[in-house]
Amino acid sequence: MVGFIRSNRRSTVLLWVWFILFGLASLWVTFHLVQNDVSKYQHYANRALTPPWFHYWPPEYPVLSQGVFLLPRLLPWSYRLSFALVTLVALLGLLQIGLKRHGVKWGLKLMGYLSAGAIGLFSQRYDIVPSLCAFWALDQAQQQHWKRAWMGSVLGFGLKLWPAMLWPVFLIQEWRETQRWHWDRLAYSLLAVGVLMGLPVLTDPRQSFTAWEYLLSRPIEVESVAASISVLLGHFHLFYSYGSVNVQAHGWVRLISLMLTGFGGVSVIWVWWQQSRGRIDLADSAILTLLLVLLASKIFSPQYLIWLAPWLALKKGNVFFILGFMTTTAEFPIAWMYWPTRVLVLVIARNAWMLFGTGFFAAHAGLFSLRRKSPTNSNRKLFPTFSIKD
Repeated sequence: MVGFIRSNRRSTVLLWVWFILFGLASLWVTFHLVQNDVSKYQHYANRALTPPWFHYWPPEYPVLSQGVFLLPRLLPWSYRLSFALVTLVALLGLLQIGLKRHGVKWGLKLMGYLSAGAIGLFSQRYDIVPSLCAFWALDQAQQQHWKRAWMGSVLGFGLKLWPAMLWPVFLIQEWRETQRWHWDRLAYSLLAVGVLMGLPVLTDPRQSFTAWEYLLSRPIEVESVAASISVLLGHFHLFYSYGSVNVQAHGWVRLISLMLTGFGGVSVIWVWWQQSRGRIDLADSAILTLLLVLLASKIFSPQYLIWLAPWLALKKGNVFFILGFMTTTAEFPIAWMYWPTRVLVLVIARNAWMLFGTGFFAAHAGLFSLRRKSPTNSNRKLFPTFSIKD
């Protein structure tokens, strides 16, 4: 018992030392590997505070993102330093939420994933904030606090859209636990989303739903799986637009992207079906949904790994994901800055590792099994007990 306590204390000390070192490294990156995103955030904040106030909204991000962009303006330091501190405070909040229920081991795995895949951009993206909301939502769902879970997902949606992927997962899981479909929660969430998306109408109708339009208009990003397949097939060229490097391949890349999107949609429906049959649990369904959407999407930017890291830390380590995270950092920002001729090779390698990791994770989670998951499985401590009726 004494040895366990000492070991736990050492792990706790290691975690907070790791957090401090990660924070220092992130601050170093902020000023030595300067990226344009923070300048864009500052521009949006300045425009919002230009009279008449709040008549301008970020064109490619949902409404609540403006609040994140304005936060650094409240601090007495430069916007770039203040924004980096905001991201580290958000990470601290995430650790505080996760450590209470999932322990130090979860925190160490989270820091490991972030250090491997996001150290080069963590402090220059706001993705940790919607990730915090989404993780809190999933954590509340695991405790059957459904109102809080849906609220967290709506807040996350208001920051960066993708936490809406949790809604079908929550709907199915609550049905399994109560034997009743709670369509009212979905309706309230959609109503809240409508209010959030409609706020710009009060100032300028032309700014309504711009985040959706921006997303739909974007071409195939070079870091997507569709782009990697197109590159392997040859006859492609790169161009810059919408803040990223994109791929064209004489029409093939769009066809490949559409086929991947269709396959991803069918795969996600299969995940939800397996969850409804009790063959995979809540967290596995959420993780697989996000993984499949990212792999099938026309955009798979490096910062999206920040979304995955807290959820993956709930599960056993996956060597393919670790390699995928590490290859992401090797690709961006390192290769883009110092070895651009090898960027495409690293992107293809990253996507291959993530595909292998997803397949391995799905098999381990029991996605292809015809048997229901036993209530005595290894993840029992992470989930509340519920009965499964035939």
